[in-house]
Amino acid sequence: MHQPESILPAEAAAFVQEWLGSGWTAQPLAGDASVRAYYRISVPRRPSVVIAYYPEELRGQVRRFLDAYRAIANLVPVPEILRSSESVIAQADAGDRTLFDLLHDDPVEGTSLYRRAVEILVRFQQADGAEINPPFNADFFFAEMEMAREYFVDKLMMTSPPASAALVPLLRDLARQVARHPYLLCHRDYHGQNINVINGSLIIIDYQDMRMGPDTYDLASLLRDRGVAEVLGRDGELALVDDYALRIGETPDSGLRTRYFETLLQRSIKILGTFSKMPIARGRLHYLDFIPPTLESVRRCLAELPHFAAMRELIPTEFSVEAARKRVAALA
Repeated sequence: MHQPESILPAEAAAFVQEWLGSGWTAQPLAGDASVRAYYRISVPRRPSVVIAYYPEELRGQVRRFLDAYRAIANLVPVPEILRSSESVIAQADAGDRTLFDLLHDDPVEGTSLYRRAVEILVRFQQADGAEINPPFNADFFFAEMEMAREYFVDKLMMTSPPASAALVPLLRDLARQVARHPYLLCHRDYHGQNINVINGSLIIIDYQDMRMGPDTYDLASLLRDRGVAEVLGRDGELALVDDYALRIGETPDSGLRTRYFETLLQRSIKILGTFSKMPIARGRLHYLDFIPPTLESVRRCLAELPHFAAMRELIPTEFSVEAARKRVAALA
């Protein structure tokens, strides 16, 4: 049987040993697209804690996470940071139940809590976190979509070079348009899998990449992540968009809906790049399963945004997970 410290990287094991002494156990947790590693640490007769281990190449992110925590901890519910070092952050355990899971298990309660997540988002946007990371800009948005053109359009879907090249000016136009939106503080990954539910309360996690950006950026992430809109329904989605508009002092017909779909289009194209790169570059084939609902978001946005209709003929929207698996295997 493995000793608990053998499960952890050496620095993380030393951190826990110094802090909690002996008798603890460690359980690896599922991570995110980063190479950070997460573990649940259990100690008899004490609440469990979760530690995040940052390998050498990510050490600079520790300070950024701590700064982000201080910026928002008094405004929104986040796990309490209990202790930290140059490579480890220990937080109160926020459990494993996500808002995303709850929505799919109980759509009625889940929809109610998604409305609460919109309320928390508005509070988050009032935090003083503008200096923690550089703001979004048009070049950043374009670079994100270029990754989608490289990994989704070119490598995964094998689109013809002329059609791929024709996308470039359209992606630049979209990037410039989204960068003109009103800016507020963005979580950057504000979706149901980064919102945990404990006893009916919501806990926000993974917020260290916060930065100034388009006002509807996090809203689009929340309402359209991995098929969420299918559960909410079109009317439910737009009702929450309108609820957000009213909470920030706008009327539903103020143009915010158009901004929402423009931001959603940029995010959806960018996410196609992430979901294509992970299987191609890292062998994480399960990300291919997330592509169909993302393509549905692309189609919905293009139906709502006639000024970007030219993309319909250039972005491949017919997708087979099985065929994509075969193409990834051929690229290996």
